[in-house]
Amino acid sequence: MMRVRINFDKTEAMRFTGHLDLYRTWERTLRRAGLPLAYSQGFKPHPRIQIAAALPLGFTSSNDLMDIWLEDELPISLIQSCILPALPPGLRLNSLTEVPLNQPALQSLLTASEYQINFLEPIPDLEQRVQALTNQSSIPIERRGKKHDLRPLLLSIEIIIHNPEGQQSLKTLLRTDATLHARPDELVNAMGIPAEKALFHRLRLHFNQELT
Repeated sequence: MMRVRINFDKTEAMRFTGHLDLYRTWERTLRRAGLPLAYSQGFKPHPRIQIAAALPLGFTSSNDLMDIWLEDELPISLIQSCILPALPPGLRLNSLTEVPLNQPALQSLLTASEYQINFLEPIPDLEQRVQALTNQSSIPIERRGKKHDLRPLLLSIEIIIHNPEGQQSLKTLLRTDATLHARPDELVNAMGIPAEKALFHRLRLHFNQELT
């Protein structure tokens, strides 16, 4: 048996694919690739596929991580050559790495998510809104009928202007672990900006140890 870590991007063509559908898409892709997937035990066995972190509907991402388990040991180059022609539009393969079978689950090592927020129209007072947000001792929100405070989950936020036209973006690092997480669209709403006026892209995930 072997455990393979896949680094991939979820691009615009799959932006409106939810987490469960993304999981099913990867399962179909790996089946089409003809790989000897290992299965879980129990009444309803399923392929051992572990995506590090769910991505909200409407978001894109870079450098997402997923572990898969195979029944047989195969060269990484062969696995890659099998997956590439089976990939659907919206998924981009960056790299494959074999990792130890006994390494902890990706979700248990996750600490934060780094996002870029691209605004679709100018926000003239964006700097003041960001400053006001970071000055707050609490950022109360309601999620599924329960109250939460985003402030302890906001690790960093900065304004970036990345083209000659002056399009505004924010880069933010948000705490993400097994018990707590913050969403960048909630952060934008908390600044008094409708989330519909922005596009959200997860740049990378952060873990409490260096991963291969």
